[in-house]
Amino acid sequence: MFKPHTKKQEENYDKAITLYYEQGFSSNKTAKVLGLGRSTIDRWIAIFAKENPRVASIMKRQPKQMCKPEVIVNDGAKDGQELPGDVQSLQEELRRLRKQLTEAEIKAEAYDELINVAEAKFGIQIRKKVGAKQ
Repeated sequence: MFKPHTKKQEENYDKAITLYYEQGFSSNKTAKVLGLGRSTIDRWIAIFAKENPRVASIMKRQPKQMCKPEVIVNDGAKDGQELPGDVQSLQEELRRLRKQLTEAEIKAEAYDELINVAEAKFGIQIRKKVGAKQ
């Protein structure tokens, strides 16, 4: 049986169960979101499933929903209030990082093609051979 020592622990337990069962998060992702150890999350999920076998089996059978940034609640908010400014800034950063990733992938592909053309044109090997000389 789960016996929380603090109010914060009880809140984290409830959030962990919600994220795992309702949002479809893995125990690893749930642990990262809550800043807890995965073994703690696994133990809490096992306790919940043991104490509530019917509820847990029903929740497992339901189709998992993908968690959207809008539904993640910041611990700094009061009573589960969302922080739209934080969500918006995170979404903007995500867009910026995706754009940077795309540009970096294009750049890497261009460099790779440049090396292929140079190797073919000059008949020399530019890339290092696999394995070190001994």
